[in-house]
Amino acid sequence: MPSNLKAGSKIDYAESMAAAMEQAFMNEWSNFMIGADAPAMNDQMRLMFVAIAQGVVNHLKANHDAFKVSATQTSPGIYTGTVSAIE
Repeated sequence: MPSNLKAGSKIDYAESMAAAMEQAFMNEWSNFMIGADAPAMNDQMRLMFVAIAQGVVNHLKANHDAFKVSATQTSPGIYTGTVSAIE
């Protein structure tokens, strides 16, 4: 799994936020009783996931100062992170 935010694109989809959204969509399909079988994935659906993921990642990158995170070393090589505010 990559250690940075990867929105995804048509040519770089694997292990991206868009791919995770697609998987979540497929996993949740039956819980909403929309139909017996989930639809086949197509370019239009992947475009939707890529566009949403790119929007989320770009927004988070542009507004990174809104996240207040501190890390405390509890022992050698062990850190505890705390989110104190998301503005």
